[in-house]
Amino acid sequence: MNFISKIACISILSLTLSAGAAWASSVHIIVNNLNIPSDDAYQSHGTTMVPLNAVQSLPEVSITWNNTTKTVVIDRSGKKTVLKVGQKNTTIGSKKITLPVAPTLRNGRVMVPLRFIADSSGAYVSWNPKSQTAYVAKTSNEIKKKYTSDKLNVSRGAVIKLPKISNLKEFTPKGYENLDTDYYFPEGKSDSFFIQEMDVISFYKASNDHVELIWTARFDSTKKESNGLSFLPYKLLEQDGQRPTFQNRVAHFNFMSAIGEISYSLIDNNGKEINQGQKPVDPTNFFVDIPDEQK
Repeated sequence: MNFISKIACISILSLTLSAGAAWASSVHIIVNNLNIPSDDAYQSHGTTMVPLNAVQSLPEVSITWNNTTKTVVIDRSGKKTVLKVGQKNTTIGSKKITLPVAPTLRNGRVMVPLRFIADSSGAYVSWNPKSQTAYVAKTSNEIKKKYTSDKLNVSRGAVIKLPKISNLKEFTPKGYENLDTDYYFPEGKSDSFFIQEMDVISFYKASNDHVELIWTARFDSTKKESNGLSFLPYKLLEQDGQRPTFQNRVAHFNFMSAIGEISYSLIDNNGKEINQGQKPVDPTNFFVDIPDEQK
């Protein structure tokens, strides 16, 4: 789905939620993996409005506010966008555009259309109708550089920091809470990975400077069952998306934040772990090279 189509989806859904201006606590906004409080977003005439300061953390974007003229200037690597509270007409660089709803002040904050955030900051916007969530994603040049590194552990450390988006159902982990997180990568790869937290596992693939959730499931670790994943041979209770299968080995990392260490191993297609080890966590990147992993 392209950018225009995704924005259209947001607008269509918004119309079903509100014919005028109204608070919409069911709409969630996630900016670079950070949740924006739902009370900070609302619908106005079919348009999702978000606080401008919610995206101040986006990389390579500078925002200044002139309280006297009620004008906002957004600078993205020298490309400036100017908008004024109460006016629909604005400019992005030399291009003039008309916003569907004029920016407004609410509770001391400048509220702008979600579409404007993407247009002015160069961010990627995606809408998940299943969770009523809008995602805003923009990767920093530093993380981009690390992701394209020829060092596998560096690339893996960067890919899990890419902004995540999803069009799937959301499963909340249940059971005995612990601080461990498991990561699984296809052997020698960094462009896709699994994250396991308690009884929920999710599979992501990198695309256009973000990662997208391809499959997610809840499983029962007390019941063994073949499901195409040799490293997780448990009964799947519920799932959404396209479940992947792998014939080759996977690299497994178990991040134990309580003790500040990472364990690692290779898991073959029979579920056997080999080349196991454990090291203190490097705060800058807790992935390590696994002996004999084919790259």
